[in-house]
Amino acid sequence: MASTPSALALSASSLVVALLILSRALLYSASTCWVKLAFSSAVKWPASSIWASLVDLASSKDLIDALPISMSTYQYWQKQFKYPNEDELELKAVIKGLFNYYEAEYGVRRLSAQVRAYYQLIGKTAPNHKRIQRLMHEMNLKCTKYNQRRRKYDSSKGPNGKKAKNKLNRRFMSNRKYQKTVCDITEFKAYNGQKVYLEVIKDLATKQILTWSIGQSPTLHFALTPLQKLLDQLPYTGYQLTLHTDQGWHYQHHAWRKLLREGHIRQSMSHRAICLDNAACETVFSKPKAEIGQDTSYRSQDELIQAIEEWIHFYNERRIQTKLGNQTPLQYEQNLVA
Repeated sequence: MASTPSALALSASSLVVALLILSRALLYSASTCWVKLAFSSAVKWPASSIWASLVDLASSKDLIDALPISMSTYQYWQKQFKYPNEDELELKAVIKGLFNYYEAEYGVRRLSAQVRAYYQLIGKTAPNHKRIQRLMHEMNLKCTKYNQRRRKYDSSKGPNGKKAKNKLNRRFMSNRKYQKTVCDITEFKAYNGQKVYLEVIKDLATKQILTWSIGQSPTLHFALTPLQKLLDQLPYTGYQLTLHTDQGWHYQHHAWRKLLREGHIRQSMSHRAICLDNAACETVFSKPKAEIGQDTSYRSQDELIQAIEEWIHFYNERRIQTKLGNQTPLQYEQNLVA
């Protein structure tokens, strides 16, 4: 018996709905689905629109006959399409709220940790990171601040002094504070073209910025200030501290080496033009340049200096790091001491 056009349309609609239900059941993530029409390009239709139009064409019996599923399974997924998942709507609101709170600076890993911590705080079952990743993708929430190229300051342009060997040799891991530290200088530029320089000394165990200097010119005094602050706060540990830098002229100067000797600090230097030898400090500088916004948006040096100062306190006290078990450097230090 020949099939009538209405029967063919009914069978086709049943097949499309069948595929729609299967994709929803397997992926449980599609807010929209792709329906490929015969011999044509893919057309993107909202899943709710497809369901509404096809339900009018096909009866429940036709849909069940097209799929090896029970009526209860069909009714369950029919309900999923008709009524929004309140738990998922709440989770989306939490994700978007935290994403905006951290000003789009947190990607999937760090934002997942914050979302899970929030759910644990309110006594609810925490969602897994894959679900959070899927919803972030659906809402198009992406951290893109780190995709831009930034200027690098060349501290090698200056008078040559005495170089030291690379004693750290990229062994950046440490479980003791004041055992291994790294130091470097970077450059920012305000809207009016005036430059601001930042030098930090970072502890490799706690990832904390121990001391820093922010100034309008990378003078010798500017470079010596964080080192002098470090000597003033350095406690007795029973082991020697290693301070690693690049081959910038400040770190070859006899005044720098004199302070190191006074503090019984072992000097270590990168090989020339090998930035990976001091990668543990280079990674610090990429963060403020991405997270405080375009440095050229600041109208003056004073505004930019204040923004950098505030970011350093944020980094030490409130910015979680996945390498520290989703803790801030200050929290990790307290737990390390305990």
